[in-house]
Amino acid sequence: MESIWEQVRVWLTLYGMQVVGAIAILVIGIIAAKVITNIFRKVLRRAKVDETLVSFGGNVLKFVLILLVVIAALARVGFQTSSLIAMMGAAALAVGLSLQSNLANLAAGVLILIFRPFRLGEVVEVGGAFGVVEEITIMVTKIRMVDGVLAVVPNTKTFSDKLINYTAAKKRRVDLVVGIGYDDDIKKAKDILMRLVSEEQRILKEPAPTVMVLELGDSSVNLGVRPWVNNADWWGVKCDLTEKIKLAFDAEGINIPYPQQDVHLYPSQASGASPQG
Repeated sequence: MESIWEQVRVWLTLYGMQVVGAIAILVIGIIAAKVITNIFRKVLRRAKVDETLVSFGGNVLKFVLILLVVIAALARVGFQTSSLIAMMGAAALAVGLSLQSNLANLAAGVLILIFRPFRLGEVVEVGGAFGVVEEITIMVTKIRMVDGVLAVVPNTKTFSDKLINYTAAKKRRVDLVVGIGYDDDIKKAKDILMRLVSEEQRILKEPAPTVMVLELGDSSVNLGVRPWVNNADWWGVKCDLTEKIKLAFDAEGINIPYPQQDVHLYPSQASGASPQG
C-alpha cells in the first residue's frame, strides 16, 4: 500500500501541475466557449438572421471551441496532439465522403437561410412541388401543396432548381386569354372585357389594365386580358373574372369557340380507272 501511495506522490510531483493546468484550461475554456457562443447568437439575432441558422451556427461554433479547448488541455498534460489532429482530419474526411449528399443539403440550407429566396407562408414552386412554405430546416424545405399533401424537398434541389416565388411581390398580373369567333365583333368584345375589368373593385388602377388582340388562332380570335391586382386577390379575381366574362359573352351573343377541324373526304379511284370514270 505504501508503495502505491509513493507512486501516486511521485506522479503528482511530476505531473500534478500539468493536470491542474489541464483542468483549469477545460473549466475556463468551456465557460469561455459558452459566453462566446451566446454573444454570437445575440449578434445574429440583432441582425435578424433566421432562428434556425442562429441555433445551427451557435451549436457549430460551440462544438469547435470546446474541441479546441480539449486539444489544448491534452497538450498541457503532454499528449501528442499532432497525431490526434491528423486522426481527426482523416475521420472528418471519411465522414464527409460518406455523407456528401447530406453535407450538400446542409450547405444549401445555410445558403437558403442567409439569402432568403422565400419565407414561411409564401407560395412557391420548386422541385416539382407547388404550395405554401410550411417549414425551412437545415436539410429540407417542407411545402404544403394545394391538395393538402406535404412535399419534403431536399435543400440541394430547392437551391439549385428553378424557383418561382408567387407571393414575393405585392402586386401580380392576372393573364387571361379569351377566344371569340371570327364572325364576332372584336371591338364589342373588347369593350365588354374592359367594362368587366373596370367594374371589378379589386383590380388596381396602376398599372393600368390592358385588353388586346393576342393572335389569330386556328379556331378563334384570341383576346388578352391583363389587369394587375394585389397578390392576395390574384386567385379570387382570376376565377371571378373568368366567370363574369363567360356570362357577359353569353348575354351579348358573343361566341367562345372550341377547337374544330374540317375533314375533307375524297372518293378513292379504282386502280387503273380513268379519273373521269
